[in-house]
Parts: sequence; structure tokens; C-alpha cells
Amino acid sequence: MPVLAIQTLDRRQVKACKSALEKSGHFDKLRGIEKDGNGFLIFTNKTGEYVDLKRITITEFPELVDLKPSLEIMVIPNDKHKTVLDLRSSSSLKSAVRSVLESLMIPNLSTERLEQMIKRLPHRYYIYGQFLLLSSSSFESTPEWQSLFQDDLTFANRFYKLLADRLNVTHIAQNAAIPDDNDNTMRKPTQLVCLYGDFGLDVNDSSILAPSREHIARELWAATRQNSICQTWAPRYTMFSRGNIKEKARVLRFENVENKTVVDLYAGIGYFAFSYARCGAGPVLCWEINPWSVEGLLRGAKANKWKPQLVQHEEDWVIESKKDSAPKLVVFLEDNRFAISRIRTAADAYDLKYNISHINMGLLPSSEQSWPIATELAALSSEDNVTLHVHANVAHSDIDRWSRSTELKLLHLISEFSSGSCVMPTHIEKIKSFAPGVMHICGDFLVKKNVNC
Repeated sequence: MPVLAIQTLDRRQVKACKSALEKSGHFDKLRGIEKDGNGFLIFTNKTGEYVDLKRITITEFPELVDLKPSLEIMVIPNDKHKTVLDLRSSSSLKSAVRSVLESLMIPNLSTERLEQMIKRLPHRYYIYGQFLLLSSSSFESTPEWQSLFQDDLTFANRFYKLLADRLNVTHIAQNAAIPDDNDNTMRKPTQLVCLYGDFGLDVNDSSILAPSREHIARELWAATRQNSICQTWAPRYTMFSRGNIKEKARVLRFENVENKTVVDLYAGIGYFAFSYARCGAGPVLCWEINPWSVEGLLRGAKANKWKPQLVQHEEDWVIESKKDSAPKLVVFLEDNRFAISRIRTAADAYDLKYNISHINMGLLPSSEQSWPIATELAALSSEDNVTLHVHANVAHSDIDRWSRSTELKLLHLISEFSSGSCVMPTHIEKIKSFAPGVMHICGDFLVKKNVNC
């Protein structure tokens, strides 16, 4: 079952929080404290399903109430369930690699050299079911390991096969940093290196843009649960970031979402769309141009027992008239620039008014190209208040300036579609560190209509 952890961005609160949890017997001595972006996670020994995250508050831990302003509860997958394992080099990987190297009986591998190589193991890695994902600093990226792989061309196959056996996995790959450019709207992990196992058919332009059913069926699909929500993806074609769990948990605590329409302009595999669905939103309208992400979204929705509807580009969007059989998520496999015409056409054809309450824009490093679409959608909504969730990578020192600049740009855009509207920044969420000095943030901007600014 998932476990509760206390998250704080204030280093000064870590010791006080840990001491209070120790005194009450709620501190998890095994997992302890972990660095989390620019903050810290203090793990507790409280576990459970925690399906309704909106009901979880700091009052779960009365001993922490006095520290409430700087603390937030997080729901973390429990390592024992192996839906996803966050493993340290000092435990399973270290033992497995030592065993593999000893069994290979490598000539001239002294005890001293072996220990030096063990020290060079990656700090962190992940296992998703039968899929081991290594960091970019693993094995061949260090001099001690390079010599082994270069001196013996068969070494890599033998090494990774034995490592897979030791860790009980069938596939191994090495990750790389997310490209920091605006051209990767497909969010394809272009630098993923497959090291062991059959990941599927060869990658080519056709398989990326228009995969056949055979390509999809033969591909390796990974899955995990975060906040009790299943997500599925094809590692060679789509990205998955565990670091977004904090923002997903925040969405789960949003109020007044039930039965409201939510638009996700960069839905991916359902990173944030699924959190809105769990909150009771419906329908969640998703736009995504990567067919592999769409396939992952559809699979994930079904795994969570939500009904999805796929609408291909230039295909008519048929809306279910019976509420009980209506889809929870409608997934448009097309560019989000068609979102306005889609919603206008549906509203006219079915005499509908869409009560859009939230619009999510999760593209990094910037989602600015979708701001005109989002503001026009806000103007079309039957709701007087619409919250725009704007994701971006921003330097620490520029966050306040970015917020003011974004507010002014959104106000200018909304004024073109709706007179008498205001834009108010209501929250800046620091999600995770993206690079030294750069944060992935989400700015919440409330569009208030029919008011005097």
C-alpha cells in the first residue's frame, strides 16, 4: 500500500518534523529522509489506500499541526509492492553487481578495483515491473567501467543478462536528460539507450508518427502507480517523470472539480488528466499529438476503470447522450490548435454549454504557444471562474518576474475574447528541480469573467 510522507521546502523544518514524528512513533526509520527537488520528504510509517486525497490533511499527524504552514502530505508508492522501486546503490543494485562481477571471473579484477567500481554505481535507479531504468551516470559512463566494456565486446551482453537475472527483470535501459527545447512536443525520450531485452520492432519515422497495431503490440509497455492511479507508457516513445507526483497529488486536492469539464492541452499519457478524473471531473478533454502517448493514456484509463473515447483527427466527435454511458476522458489524437473548433462544433451540434473550470498546459520548457487557445477556451466556458495551470521551466531568480509577465500576457489575450475579465495569479507551485538553478513550476492563474478589474 502507499505510504504517507511529509514534504517541506524549508530545510529548517526537517529536524523539527522528524523529532515530532519520532516522539509519536510515526517516523519511518527505514526510509528516513530523502531530498526531493529543492525540498525534503520525511517518511512516516502510516500506510493505506488513500484514494480520496482531498480528505488527507496535516491533521493526520496532530503532532505536526504547529508546523502546518510549511508542510504538505504526499502519498508515495510503497517499495515493497514493486509497482515502482526507488532503490539506492547501497542496497540491491550494489549486491547484484558485485555478484555478477564475481561470477564473470574477470582477469586482473582485484578486490580494490572491484570496490572502486562499486562506488561508481548510479545513486538511484528504478524498476517498473520487469523494466530496469538506469540513470545517465550508469556503468559505461565512468572510466572504471568503460575499460571493461571496451576491452571485451561480449562483456556487455553477458553482464546485463546476469544483472537482469539477479534483479528479476527482463529489460534494461539507460535514461538521459529531457531535451530542453520547444521542438520536442511529442515528448519522445530521444536519448533512451536500450541495453538488454526485446523492446519491440525497429524504431523509424513510420513507427513514431503512425505506428501499426503490430508495432504497438510488440512494444515493451511499462506501468506504475502514483497516488493509487495507474499510468502506462512505452519507454522508447514516451516520457514518464516520477517527479511530477507532487503536482498530481496537488490536483487531487482541488475543490469544486466534480462534474466540471477540464481541458488538458498536452495530455501525454494522462499525467495530470488522470488526477482530474479521480477528482470527479467529467469529461476530461485531452489533446495529444503523440500516438504512443495516446495509446498509453487509453490503456491507463482502462486500468483505472475509466471509460475513454478516442477521436482521431478529422474524425467526427460523437457525444454520448446518456450520462451513465458517457466517457470519463475524451482523447483527441491531434494538435491542440483544433481544440476551439472541436468544442464550438460540439456545442452547436448538441446544444451544449461546456462548464470548463480548469485548463492544464503541461508542456516544458514553455507552454506559451497554447496560451491563446487556453484564454479563448476560458472565454467560451459557461463558468465565471476558470483556472489556467501554466507549466514552465524557470530560473529560481526569475519566478516572480515570470509570474508578473505571464499575468500581463494572459490578461492581454483574454481581453481579445472576453471584455470585463480579470486574470489573477493565485499560486506558484515549485514542482521539481529541472536543472541547476532551474525549477519546473506550475503557475495557477484565475480568469474571472464579468467583473470590473
